[in-house]
Amino acid sequence: MPQKTDGPSSHPARTPRRIPVALSLVGFMGAGKTTVGQALAAKLGWRFMDLDEVIQSRERRTVAEIFEQSGENAFRNLERQLLREIIATPTLAGTVLSLGGGAFIDNTNQSLLRENEVPAVFLDAPAEELFRRCQRPGIDRPLLSDLGGFSELYERRRPAYLNAALSVQTAGREIASIVDEIITRLGLGD
Repeated sequence: MPQKTDGPSSHPARTPRRIPVALSLVGFMGAGKTTVGQALAAKLGWRFMDLDEVIQSRERRTVAEIFEQSGENAFRNLERQLLREIIATPTLAGTVLSLGGGAFIDNTNQSLLRENEVPAVFLDAPAEELFRRCQRPGIDRPLLSDLGGFSELYERRRPAYLNAALSVQTAGREIASIVDEIITRLGLGD
């Protein structure tokens, strides 16, 4: 018996129990979490929050500097701590929260979002397209290497991303189309 799918991806559909008051965007480097998140927040009249920017503001250093000076484990601990703080704030309602590429890999972060009914939306695209998007000048990605290493890391992380409440294929699509799909599938429309 074929499995029901929720669009172009090939994993079983998961639908949030109720209309969410906040949501998170997850995915690999270059997935478009910031670009889609800002457009989605604007269309919904919500605020946009980027977890990496919150970390950088709190630490007064870039993500790359944190990785270099303190290591990935220290960064992941900060990420987990600040996500917990953000989720606990009474002003979370009406927020589109963009998580860094590795944040949703952490089972604690996945549980925190799920338990607080903040659905994760996985923005997906082929590794080659994601790598190409990350090649733009001025983009500093601590874990970006060659395409082979990039693809390998993406493939290791992808099963965790598929735990998201919703998966949206972004390859070759306009931002507005992706935003409209998320709104429709989460029941956020008028």
